[in-house]
Amino acid sequence: MALQHLTRDETRDRILKVALQLIADQGFAATSTREISERLGFTKAALYYHFRTKEDLLAAIVAPAIEDLRMLLGKAGPRNGPAARRQVVEGYVDLVASHTELIRVIFDDPSVRHCGVFAPAIPLHDRLTQLLSGTEVVDSAQRARVRAALGAIHAALLNAALDDDQDVVRATALAAAYAVLGLHAPRSA
Repeated sequence: MALQHLTRDETRDRILKVALQLIADQGFAATSTREISERLGFTKAALYYHFRTKEDLLAAIVAPAIEDLRMLLGKAGPRNGPAARRQVVEGYVDLVASHTELIRVIFDDPSVRHCGVFAPAIPLHDRLTQLLSGTEVVDSAQRARVRAALGAIHAALLNAALDDDQDVVRATALAAAYAVLGLHAPRSA
């Protein structure tokens, strides 16, 4: 479908998809708004109609993942028992699976990590750490366990081969995170 026949939301979604692909291929710093607009087949002015700056564009790319994390943590509530913690781990695995390309970019590209667009995610990550640790006050050992659990999830999902069985990858990521966090896997029905 030609861009001139797309709605504003469809055009915006297409811009975000193309920008993420270019950023993933070249890095944030090396990707210019000119390249993005050329790939889309319109002028930089048309791109600026939707996003004033490249940082605004990055913020829009990141926003759905941040919102998904906010929703996941909102569902968790104040509970921190084993079942609630497992639910957060499972939700986080699903979040990473649905935003794999973006999360790869965040980990691989220092120019992305140093942008201010991640400021809203900092308190969310702190809350995630608190929920996964199972305590209100998180000490260094608990923080390290949470980082190790999240690292296991990221390693399993972000480095999965194209021909890997995604159900097996997900189950393995969950098992590794549960083990690091000292959680027993839920019983199969």
